[in-house]
Amino acid sequence: MTTTTTALAIGEPQPMHNANHIFNAIHSSMRQWGSSLHHNGMSFFLASVPKGVKLYHGETRSDPISRIGWMAFDPEHAMVFARTPSKQPSHSVDSESQQVINTPAQTGWLHTYATTEDLRLVYIDGTSAGKSQIGTLDLQDRVLFEDKLEHGGVSQESARARAICEIVQEEWNGRIDGVIRMAAGFEIILCNPEQKLDTVNIARVTLPSRDSAKKSGKPGDLLRTVTSRYHGIGGDRVIVNYDAFVTAYDYGLDLFHGGSKHPRLAHLPSSSLAPIRDDLTSLVMNHDPTTRVINWQGVVDMVVEKYGRILRGLVSGHHDDQAARLEFIIETAERILSPFIDRDNRDYYAEIDRCASQFIPTHAPKDSLGYRAVYTVGSRICSSLMAVTEAKEYGIVTTILQDLMHYLDWSVWKECYGCQDDEFCAVPIWPQGSQEDYDHPRCQKYDSAFQGDNDYWGPVWR
Repeated sequence: MTTTTTALAIGEPQPMHNANHIFNAIHSSMRQWGSSLHHNGMSFFLASVPKGVKLYHGETRSDPISRIGWMAFDPEHAMVFARTPSKQPSHSVDSESQQVINTPAQTGWLHTYATTEDLRLVYIDGTSAGKSQIGTLDLQDRVLFEDKLEHGGVSQESARARAICEIVQEEWNGRIDGVIRMAAGFEIILCNPEQKLDTVNIARVTLPSRDSAKKSGKPGDLLRTVTSRYHGIGGDRVIVNYDAFVTAYDYGLDLFHGGSKHPRLAHLPSSSLAPIRDDLTSLVMNHDPTTRVINWQGVVDMVVEKYGRILRGLVSGHHDDQAARLEFIIETAERILSPFIDRDNRDYYAEIDRCASQFIPTHAPKDSLGYRAVYTVGSRICSSLMAVTEAKEYGIVTTILQDLMHYLDWSVWKECYGCQDDEFCAVPIWPQGSQEDYDHPRCQKYDSAFQGDNDYWGPVWR
């Protein structure tokens, strides 16, 4: 039985193309871990930062910021940009470089601000502040900026910030205050910060020198902060609105051109991308970022938490006694499905529906992207488990489960465990990391991480 037949039989929405990718975009949103693995963001979300949240800005000057502010959520992140002018990777709109330079100990200015009201923001998912030519900037440069900026990475960051604030004022009537992006940590490009922030403190701080034994890479304190946000920014400092969002996955586009593992927009004509931008404008103009009905990330989390370890356990390892293993897998699938089966009134379609919608709130609008993605992914999981219970051969069962896991592609399956207190599970975090780090993340020490080939992102895009 196909999920399409199931949906039509019980009156549910048509299963959606790319539901797995939309599901993962929801799951990884505002999380450093998943957004580093699913790094080519294809989605725009509305988000808000509540009143009273502290934000940080690293600078070479003590003057309060104005016009455009680059804000970090953690002081360790901001302090990277508080270096002397000659070697300063400033987040100033006049800066032409954000490169972090290894320097001796020096001093700079750390600005601490607090939001005076809820900030209304557009969150660009993935590693959307990564200056790489492998697709991290596709959504911004091709959709948001309509190919109007000069071709470039770091050298065009100031132009991107200015363009964002021009769009905010000229096209969105000031309904949005800026954008959230992520690279090594999350940042806000905030328009007119002097109108939205109170100054808490501006202090001259000493910036520790790099460990001379560490030839390159991010300081350990920064890595500790960045990786502490693997599973969320924390403290409800950012609230993402999942009731309506815009994603390139929902436009029937050939995003995985030529069998690409990660989605790209570079090869697509501008005309095919224009509807995405139009819908983003409509989203901004017709929805309030601060009003959220359903937390679809919470729903997605429950699905991943229920099935993630079970599925990995069913396909892991080599087993000599295939008959016994087959019996175990089938029994496990039957136990999972048992709560959704009425033994006196068997109905395949109703059983899949009850299983697929277990965590979906009953008042959720069935035409929403969140509903359609979660229901389609849930249907795929449940129908695959049902197929397992009906299979008679070990090879068929393992193929069903492996195909399911390939389709789901959950980031939790790459997490490594057992890291010591001075270690973290290392995946490529722009601009560092290797292909091996991506394929097989492993525990690395904070103070000596990423010492191998940093070949994953390619050269920093200047």
